[in-house]
Amino acid sequence: MNKTLHADPISQAWLSLRNAPVQPLAWLALARDYARLGLFWQAGYAARQALRCDAALAAPLDALEIGPWRDAASGDGLLGRAELADAGALAKKFLTAVKDFPGDWLSWLYLTRLRETMGAADSARQALLQAQALEAMPGESLHWLGVWRLHAGDAEGAVAALSGLLDIRPLRHGSMLFLGEALLRVGNVAAAEKAFSRASLSPNPDFLMLLAARTYAHNYWREAIAVLHKAVSLRQDSVPVWLQLAKIQSEVYELAGCRLSLARVQSLDPGNAEAALLEAGLQGRLGDARANLATLLAEYETRGDPLSRLASSVAMASLYQDELSPTEVAALHRRMCAPIKAAFVRKTDFPSEPESSPTSPRRLRIGYVTGDLHRQHPVNLFLLPALLRHDHARFDVHIYHTGTMFDAYTLQARACADRWVEAAMLDDAALQRLIVDDGVEVLVDLAGHTSSHRLGVFALRAAPVQTTFLGYPHSTGLSRIDWIVGDATVSPAAHAHLFSEGIAQLPGSVFCWAPLEAYPLPRPRPADAPVIFGSFNNAMKLSPKTIALWAWVLQAVPGSLLLLKAPSFRDPSVRARFAALFAEQGVAPERLLFRGPSGLAEMMREYGDVDIALDTTPYNGGTTTLQALWMGVPVVALKGGNFVSRMGASFLDTLGNPSWVARDAAGYVAIAATLAHQCMHLREGRGALRRRMASSPLCDIETYARNLENLFERMWAAYREGSESQLLVADVTVEHRANPP
Repeated sequence: MNKTLHADPISQAWLSLRNAPVQPLAWLALARDYARLGLFWQAGYAARQALRCDAALAAPLDALEIGPWRDAASGDGLLGRAELADAGALAKKFLTAVKDFPGDWLSWLYLTRLRETMGAADSARQALLQAQALEAMPGESLHWLGVWRLHAGDAEGAVAALSGLLDIRPLRHGSMLFLGEALLRVGNVAAAEKAFSRASLSPNPDFLMLLAARTYAHNYWREAIAVLHKAVSLRQDSVPVWLQLAKIQSEVYELAGCRLSLARVQSLDPGNAEAALLEAGLQGRLGDARANLATLLAEYETRGDPLSRLASSVAMASLYQDELSPTEVAALHRRMCAPIKAAFVRKTDFPSEPESSPTSPRRLRIGYVTGDLHRQHPVNLFLLPALLRHDHARFDVHIYHTGTMFDAYTLQARACADRWVEAAMLDDAALQRLIVDDGVEVLVDLAGHTSSHRLGVFALRAAPVQTTFLGYPHSTGLSRIDWIVGDATVSPAAHAHLFSEGIAQLPGSVFCWAPLEAYPLPRPRPADAPVIFGSFNNAMKLSPKTIALWAWVLQAVPGSLLLLKAPSFRDPSVRARFAALFAEQGVAPERLLFRGPSGLAEMMREYGDVDIALDTTPYNGGTTTLQALWMGVPVVALKGGNFVSRMGASFLDTLGNPSWVARDAAGYVAIAATLAHQCMHLREGRGALRRRMASSPLCDIETYARNLENLFERMWAAYREGSESQLLVADVTVEHRANPP
């Protein structure tokens, strides 16, 4: 029998909370009533509110056995998905609840969102009106609708809901945070910044930590640091706040501030494990790759959790080590991935491919998994031009966006997708199920072991064919990824033993330079200016072997200078450290020019101050090498023994300048010295180098996109044929056509 508003405990509870919402015991009682009725999503919401009001209620709330109620991604967090397989059954259940308990605001709200996901717009609006009439806190219904829509990728819908709070609760700080994120996603930057400013007025340190994390994710790092300084002023002994401040300071190379923050953590919590990892990061920022790896390995062994993301930090740190052989680096990657492979049971049964027909031609379904489609990230710089040229008559392109940063380039990438999924809130199992349900046939990893990786999805296997591409210059070590996309230089057949994946080669280079912005060439340097060698690579790439090599070059070219630009060189102690390392090799400090970070456009102009770029070893420059070449600067590279140390050779061979690639240290110095003797010609020839690069396969993005698509089709064909081959040799059937200068 249906109950009237005043005859049921649920409606009574909401009426009471409407008059006085800060009642921890009332929230606890409501959680119990919902649990008794089997409405566990609602019970979880009430439990979280009770805990916010009184942290001492944690034990009785846990005793309710209402599932993972603290997990924001479970329970009603599932309403933040664009689709729910059981939406109909849930809507029916919650409709029964509101019939029995007409004053049940929360069930009306859930019903609103479920009807939205089911496409029932009219009934969703009716349910929303009921929810708004019953809400205990003004604007709560619009807040949650906005949050769910945002998480589901409906930024426009999120703006519509959250903007409604500007007149109701303009200083609801959490709503303003989510409104800012939604506004960024629709491209309204000015309004987003105003919303973030309103959110920053909060006096709650816990919320300020969240705000700092979210705004930093959108590259508002100065603002994020300011917010955290406010948080520590409000809660000076908070280890989590100091840790978050130290982490952001490290990531933006404010190293002196990071040291002070870490010292504060050590005074409050000696031996803090997260602080130890940040100390390891600082070692990397200082350019001490060996100490960085040693600390990470020690933490990995001490923590005893082989599934932690620390494993990927260890793997990536190994790429910078000049004392490890390629075989040792490959073995370490396999060691780090073995527990991941063992922990996940892979899917083995995939449905047969759908039939093609004259009216419905067969399209291969490609899925990209990435969180790095934003401005200066190398994945964006190299992938977006290819995405813009995908042949949608042949390919059904899905992008699973696992990041949180949005800018104009993210919006461009989204427009390239036949299906775009906001996947940042999905755990590995949920994302794997979604990709399987979408019927993706070739799934592309674009992160490897970098910070945004989702290797767990690939360990579970989410598609019949899985490949890694572009985001990580080495084998992942995970054999459940079938292929690594490379080329004949970075991944020759003779190096198959270094790869856990099969080798799939592109013609020319695995990277294609198709700049998204115009960068004018600088004027030639004066005739009487000294020869300046340069490197714009991060400090951790400046290995002991690299420093010795460059010192030899400087000694071979008297009077020459070396310009080193990296974010770390903002810090005086880092500059002093490298000056001392070069001094040990006989190079006086006055021959070194240090520069810190700058914006991308300014950095590109600074190549005008460099005559000859020197590549690093064993971790070659990637984006930086191509940027130098595009700005008319020749590059000297040393060809190493694995993917990461052969990228320079790949670029220069494809450009048609193999004479700039050395096989040994002596050859490297000889090439650099020869180019130095040609310095006047090089200064006048920047335009010629750019024209040659523009007309080479290294910049032929149209052909590159076709070759990439053909390679995906060959992977799929090998799967269908049951081929056991571990090599797809570069197919040169797509002819390169020189780009106009």
